[in-house]
Amino acid sequence: MTDNNEKIILIIDDNPMNLLLTSKILEGFGYQTRTSESGQEGIEQIEREIPSLILLDISMPDMDGYEVCEEIKKNDKWVDIPIIFLTANTLTEDLVKGFQKGGVDYITKPFKSEELHVRVKTHLDLFDSKNEVLKMNKQRDKLYSIIAHDIRSPLSGILQTVDAIEQGYFDPTSEDFKEIIHHLKERTKETSTLLTSLLQWSRVKSDKFEMNPTESNVYVIVSSCIQLLNANAENKNISIHFDSDENAIAWCDEVSIHTVIRNLISNAIKFTNSNGSIWVRTKRTDCKLRIEIIDSGIGMAEETIKKIFEQNEHYTSAGTNNEQGTGLGLMIVKEFVEKNNGLIKVESVIGKGSTFVIELPIEKNC
Repeated sequence: MTDNNEKIILIIDDNPMNLLLTSKILEGFGYQTRTSESGQEGIEQIEREIPSLILLDISMPDMDGYEVCEEIKKNDKWVDIPIIFLTANTLTEDLVKGFQKGGVDYITKPFKSEELHVRVKTHLDLFDSKNEVLKMNKQRDKLYSIIAHDIRSPLSGILQTVDAIEQGYFDPTSEDFKEIIHHLKERTKETSTLLTSLLQWSRVKSDKFEMNPTESNVYVIVSSCIQLLNANAENKNISIHFDSDENAIAWCDEVSIHTVIRNLISNAIKFTNSNGSIWVRTKRTDCKLRIEIIDSGIGMAEETIKKIFEQNEHYTSAGTNNEQGTGLGLMIVKEFVEKNNGLIKVESVIGKGSTFVIELPIEKNC
């Protein structure tokens, strides 16, 4: 669960002494508090800063607590904020009304500090648990979607080809047969790569990927990636140029950053036409190591960039030689860079190419 000091509790009460007492109690347990002396003021406060939980007095002039709760629940951005009513009235019909309006609990005035703390903590923990379940369900649905679309399709093609071979439709000594075997091998490799990426992504999203940041030589990491991918580049007659200080150091996890660089160079090859060029450069700026991967490829529209980075959607497209991608590479890249306390951004012009920029801390405390 999140630390208390990251939680903001909004208290809405028309009694200044109640506001002061309640806020002091909660601050004593490590929470941040905001206070409002009317329902309208409370709504304006939520517009400025969405709280983690709201403590809402029922008996207030102008707008009572029920009306304030109704207004809050009308807004899609606020509808899930837990609201605990503060009241001196324990009539059953009033309690039921509060739950009907969207409240999650009641605290009867006067209350003890421990009671307030326990009620607040309970509903914050429930809210966090609910969000975690929703997040897991969303990830599961995305995973199922990828499996259904990107694994079933190539596997179906592989099975059809194997079936045709088994039934003797192709002469094993013909050139066509050799080409079919080559395509079969490539489809199998693509499916294997997708499965590996799925496992990596799943581990990252579930926080089971262990990060071991150290003082790492990025020059060595990039050189290794270029060596691994050079054959792919040569197949398209693409030249890869590397400009870097041999002592380009960053504080990062070598395994995950190797995956990042490998994915970005592989993408650059995929989306660059034959006879094109790719440049990889490193440069130290203040407390950061800047890594640039620049290609002379087909580029991306702004809408595509938003899909792969801002919305974090599962997005895939074919390369310049119709190379098929998994749609997971850049999702993993983004996750890994952020887990290394880094920053990634991209600039692209359709028809001229793309530049991916990664900034990593040079030292542990940068």
